[in-house]
Amino acid sequence: MPERSRIRISVLACENCGAPMYPDMKLGGFRCLYCDNFHPFAVTFEDFAPPVKFRHKPVEIVDDMLKLGHVAIEDKDALDPPPQDERTRRLLAPDLKILSRDAEAYHAIHDQRCYELTCPHCGQHLRVLLAEGIFTCPYCNNKFGEQEQIATGKYDERLVIGRKLNLYSSCLPFALPREAALRKVQELARYFAEDLHNMQTEDLTRQAEKELIATYIPVQLADLRWKMQAECEQGTFWYYQECLDWAWPRSIIYDMYLLDELAPWNYGELTALKPAYLEGNIQLLASENLGEWQRKIPNWMLQRTAPRRLKEAFGLDWVQLRWISRDLRQHTYGLVLLPIYSLEFLPADGNSLVRVMVNGQTGKAALQISTDTTDFTRTLAPAKKIPMSPESTILSPPIPVRYISSPFLHKRLSFSAALSCK
Repeated sequence: MPERSRIRISVLACENCGAPMYPDMKLGGFRCLYCDNFHPFAVTFEDFAPPVKFRHKPVEIVDDMLKLGHVAIEDKDALDPPPQDERTRRLLAPDLKILSRDAEAYHAIHDQRCYELTCPHCGQHLRVLLAEGIFTCPYCNNKFGEQEQIATGKYDERLVIGRKLNLYSSCLPFALPREAALRKVQELARYFAEDLHNMQTEDLTRQAEKELIATYIPVQLADLRWKMQAECEQGTFWYYQECLDWAWPRSIIYDMYLLDELAPWNYGELTALKPAYLEGNIQLLASENLGEWQRKIPNWMLQRTAPRRLKEAFGLDWVQLRWISRDLRQHTYGLVLLPIYSLEFLPADGNSLVRVMVNGQTGKAALQISTDTTDFTRTLAPAKKIPMSPESTILSPPIPVRYISSPFLHKRLSFSAALSCK
């Protein structure tokens, strides 16, 4: 255990009124909730990262028709299913993935060693995890941190999972405290109790209290747009759809499909990441080198989500995709960390794996139950509508279309009219 004399603690108390000051990633400093005094964070490398430049390109309208040249050419392998090793890897526990990818980070984030100190405000004896940066005295509610970290913004880079150079500098701040995320897990367990079958919902919430993890997940922001031909019980039709400011996963340590269910995200709140000022234990994921898989992730995502969206939009019983063309327009410097809470739980019967994710910005929650062959997903929207800025995830409704003439002009149709097209 480190010697007390080598640990220098700074009190995060307001110099005006003496109340605790709280780190606010969105504002970029410590703020007093009582007198509104503000003290900025130290200037660090993250402050000099270029801001995201959103590169939206609107669909051109010609004579009231959609010009869809960007999705004109079929993607020949868009309907190829993910390889079996993708599912095998996805069903591995995150800890196993972290250990295989970065053993040093795995051991650092699971380091249970503590140092001891006396609270400089109330005098109580405390034991604090070495891995924590900023922490709260449970007796007087004042906040403290290691002096050099608070003064300089330095942090233990061993805690970054992956290469430190691949850790993005822009993030969305956590707006949802862990206690609120736990309540969302409890809501999921109650709301979808029948889907959980014989698993006790109390077991899931009890597990969440012990193991719900706050994590920053890396994504690339892009506009994903697609044109598809689909077959349903009523016939075959073409349609066009787009998702602006889509979060393209750059790591698959945590389930990418469940992450996709947590949209929308409000990118109007982007700020510089300051790891030294993150309170509590928040995992930091650097971008992974996914190789050829990175290019195929949008295809796999569309295969998974498009049939469900079409069923919901047009009241269909079954849908099969026949033809896909897609366009992915990346935003410049659109490398961002998204805040999530995550839990994986293996019920006593051992026949399924339960995953839960909560959007750390909005509180939207998602539940996934995986067996050997299938995944079953349910989502729970926030209790109240969250205001969004213009730069946020926007999913358009599917638009039935028919090709009319060159150059790539398509007429918008009703669903019934689209079904009659040859």
